[in-house]
Amino acid sequence: MKPLRVMATPSPAIGHFFPLVPMLWALRSAGHDVRVVVPAFFASTVLQAGLPAIATAPASEARALDARDGIADDHTTGTYRRIARIADAMASDVDRIVDGWRPHLVIFDPMDFTGRRAAAEHGLAHAEHWIGGFLPTGPRTKAAEHVFGAQHKAWPGMGSVTSIVVDPCPPGFQSAAAPPGIRTRYVPYNGPSVVPSWLTDRARPRRVLITLGTIVSQGPEAHRLLEQTLEATAAPDVEVVVAARPGTVPEEIAKRAKAVQWLPVGLAAQNCDLIVHHGGSGTTMAALAHGVPQVICPSVLDQKDNARRIEELGAGRLVPVERALAGGGELARAVEEVLGDPAYAMSAAVLRDENDAAPAPDRAAAQLLRTMGER
Repeated sequence: MKPLRVMATPSPAIGHFFPLVPMLWALRSAGHDVRVVVPAFFASTVLQAGLPAIATAPASEARALDARDGIADDHTTGTYRRIARIADAMASDVDRIVDGWRPHLVIFDPMDFTGRRAAAEHGLAHAEHWIGGFLPTGPRTKAAEHVFGAQHKAWPGMGSVTSIVVDPCPPGFQSAAAPPGIRTRYVPYNGPSVVPSWLTDRARPRRVLITLGTIVSQGPEAHRLLEQTLEATAAPDVEVVVAARPGTVPEEIAKRAKAVQWLPVGLAAQNCDLIVHHGGSGTTMAALAHGVPQVICPSVLDQKDNARRIEELGAGRLVPVERALAGGGELARAVEEVLGDPAYAMSAAVLRDENDAAPAPDRAAAQLLRTMGER
């Protein structure tokens, strides 16, 4: 096959871009010309992944949102509208890129609008690469209607599922509502980071990893939630590690953990017995990939669905964030239960084995290109 020009348009959030990296590298390693088109403020994240980036306007997220209306809806609606506003600010630059480069294929994530618009308006082959469990199309369509008007109805994935999808989610965890797609193994990627040598120490007590991700950790309740989580995991035979940038965690809280540092969750997970987290797709899927039980305190977006599914499958427990913040011991009891009952680890191992059995990204990339050629 001749080298193809592949344009990736992840929405500008690391939790949406990181899951695409293994597929994009598989395509690049196969000799295809892969370029990632993002707003300028997100370009460094792409470059850190070793992928070519094409920076478009806006140079800052604030400039993209200058024309935003006051969003009084829930967090989910606000997040989709924010991403739509950024896509709108990028549109003219993206049109010039497409006209000059003429990509053969556009790959976008479930929350992206840039690639959908370009694919529809320039007649480009396209595929949607999911970041975890299937996300309903309703919030995406509602945001597109608000920002772009009626033109969005011709875009792929607006009101219906994109014709070609790449699904990295283990079948046992995937939503029953998800349409069939090209299966691939979820390979965790969490950006550039150094793995400390002590993390791989086998002669250790039980280890619990705590992370609040990149969105919840910036919220107003982050410190209180972290404090409650540390309180819940405190035990003489438990080593607690907090995956966060040291400056974001108050010193009095940090003293209660073995370490507080930025860690690649996908690499740290395999050396932990439990992950306590917010329910973001990246952390949830990294834990699934390594067969680690989870205790999840969800609050926004798909976090509640992820937590509910983990609990249904017996691979962990759900403790709503408002109850975790209230104290009362529910979070501590969930941690003790999951650490003490081997059934949780066994259920998590089933999901890990499902993920391991899926085609590696290079095989899924080859299938994607074959499928594209058949249409």
